[in-house]
Amino acid sequence: MRKTTTLIKNADVVVTMDAKRAELKGASILIENGAIIEVGNNLSTADEIIDATGCVVTPGLINTHHHLFQSLVRGVPAGQDALLFGWLKTLYPIFQRMEGEDMYVSAQSGLAELACLGVL
Repeated sequence: MRKTTTLIKNADVVVTMDAKRAELKGASILIENGAIIEVGNNLSTADEIIDATGCVVTPGLINTHHHLFQSLVRGVPAGQDALLFGWLKTLYPIFQRMEGEDMYVSAQSGLAELACLGVL
């Protein structure tokens, strides 16, 4: 198998989640065949280069829990900035009226949003 490399460079911050919880400013991530092989500064060559200027990058973070059906109600004004019980009182009546097609569309839009954000 041919080695392929990707360099994600110039991230405003790379959140390493290592034992020291290091946050590297202006750092890069070198990936080879889908595995992270180096994180740091002054990494410069790869088959593909992605400019992450303006981004916070969390290499290796995998989203293991997501409420996709909530994607459709994220913009409900009364639910925004509400404490938990205010949020529940606002959105539960909406959730009760959601049907199969609503769940499908919500899940599709939530998955598309996650893909655009680079979430695995």
